[in-house]
Amino acid sequence: MGMYKSEYYNDTLQHHGVKGMKWGVRKKRESSGGRRKGSDAKKKLNQKVQSITNVNKQVGNNKVINAISEKAYAAWGKANPREFQYTVKRKLNRTSDTDKAVGDLAIDVMRKTGVVPLDQGVKNIIEKNGIEKHKSTKYTNLSDDDISKFKKYTDAAVYSRTVNSYLATGEPPHISGKANDLKKSLSKNSLNDTTVFRSTSLKFSTNGVAKKLDQYGEKELSTMFENFDKNFKGKSFKENRIYSTSTSPNFAIDTWRKVNPNAAKNYNAYMIIDTKGCPGILADARTSSGQKLVNTRSNQEAILAPNKMVYKKMTYDRDRNMFALYMEAK
Repeated sequence: MGMYKSEYYNDTLQHHGVKGMKWGVRKKRESSGGRRKGSDAKKKLNQKVQSITNVNKQVGNNKVINAISEKAYAAWGKANPREFQYTVKRKLNRTSDTDKAVGDLAIDVMRKTGVVPLDQGVKNIIEKNGIEKHKSTKYTNLSDDDISKFKKYTDAAVYSRTVNSYLATGEPPHISGKANDLKKSLSKNSLNDTTVFRSTSLKFSTNGVAKKLDQYGEKELSTMFENFDKNFKGKSFKENRIYSTSTSPNFAIDTWRKVNPNAAKNYNAYMIIDTKGCPGILADARTSSGQKLVNTRSNQEAILAPNKMVYKKMTYDRDRNMFALYMEAK
């Protein structure tokens, strides 16, 4: 120790940092203590849903496991912050004559161009008009049993996928009664002159197809339509199905893709659907007595059970790198 000078030793604690450290920069806290607790609870709920889903995949179509999964998804939906945000948005939503005019003009432009506009302000107006449509729609002929079916369909993604799968493929057979009962309840009412949106998947390469769209005949288009996604495989496009759609292009297309990037990467198309007296309901509407059809939905869900889907045009949306299908539901 004699080789060091005494001034090197004092009572000062020194720290020269670690590699990559930036002085004066603190790691940003995600939330306050109270919010972190809620975030942890949501995380645990998501983990529980995922674990149940994994078990469900392993077991297959076991009725008991499916029932547990449905309840788990329903619980997750009610705890989802977007649901609460939408509740506030719905209460505060006000539309003007200008909003209505701009929204109608946007729909006319979509009919001509075949694609949803990119402008966020225009999409927001379409969404506002959609919320107003949900708020103003009243159903007078729905029983408590009808509403129970709607709530189950919209609350539980596992259940709705199972119903859609049965209506498209006839599998799994144990859901046949519930699926057909749901269609009967939906057919008590209809949607007319309402434009809705849905992301989907076309099972063919997008490389070079856009240049050939105008050259496709009806048979070639039908072949494409028969391969919409796994639920529709091998079935005619003319068959009746239930479509879960949205009056919001934000949720159905752009926002949805940002929120669910892993799922969205498999979707290379979206549908713009004009309803022409199509059997179905606006899920966030009410009964004449004010009863909710479903728990509040942040995606402005519209459930269609069309007798016929009529193809109008298919366009390649280059900005989104997606196909846009314009349809009429009757």
